[in-house]
Amino acid sequence: MRRSGHGVGRPARMRRLAGLAGLALAGLSGLAARPAAADPDLAMLPQATVLAAICGRPADKEAETCRMKDGRTAEFWTAAMFSTETGSWFTGFVTMPAPGEDAAAPNRRSVAAATYALKDMRWRLEGVQTLSGRIGTGNRNGSAPAVDEQRGAVFKPLSRGRLLMGLRLAASGAAGARDFSFLLLQFYGAPTRWVLAGEVSAGSDGSAACVEEEPCRMGTSEGRLEIRPEDPRDPAAWPPVRVTLSGTVLGADGSLRPATDRDARLYRFDPATGTYR
Repeated sequence: MRRSGHGVGRPARMRRLAGLAGLALAGLSGLAARPAAADPDLAMLPQATVLAAICGRPADKEAETCRMKDGRTAEFWTAAMFSTETGSWFTGFVTMPAPGEDAAAPNRRSVAAATYALKDMRWRLEGVQTLSGRIGTGNRNGSAPAVDEQRGAVFKPLSRGRLLMGLRLAASGAAGARDFSFLLLQFYGAPTRWVLAGEVSAGSDGSAACVEEEPCRMGTSEGRLEIRPEDPRDPAAWPPVRVTLSGTVLGADGSLRPATDRDARLYRFDPATGTYR
């Protein structure tokens, strides 16, 4: 089993997560009391703790995995720190082969989460869940898509203790090409739970497939996610999201052109399917 590139158990990873947490909490400081980002309890929940909470048994610290009760191997994936009007939170996410998939190279993966609330300056476990729905794998070996930790997730605290998060993902395709997307996740503070709400495209980089001696016709674009304001007429609804592109895209005539506003896409949440479309 591969070693995850997104663990928070090692000191360097801890410091980076602490920095991301400080930014996330600083941006939401008006919604909840903001503890100092340097407090070790905010940054140093080791991934082994998350794995053990989800699997209900000690983690394999060397492999950065744990064994679920049904026998599937869970791998630490990523973590998020955020605040809502109901408090400050930490969630660690793991993935494992979806039921019925080839355990060695699955086409789809399940996501599980362990969520902690900040109480008396300590992270207290509030809930463990396996999210309904599946995510695609990041490459042909069946591993989870890579998470862009450097730029972090996009957060939007909402009314009623909810939050919408866009997790930046990159999946590898043929000849080194990459596809970017935002995985949208809904958070509810009471009761504490996460819901997968679909994936929206956010650009691609096909330059690796170009031949040096020939002009490259593969665009390189990157998406920016904007979570729009809530509708005051329907406070229970989830807000729309908009993805804008920068870089280059393939035009209708087959030539590359700069990405413009006409390439932006607006997605709305469809309660019937439970996803953004």
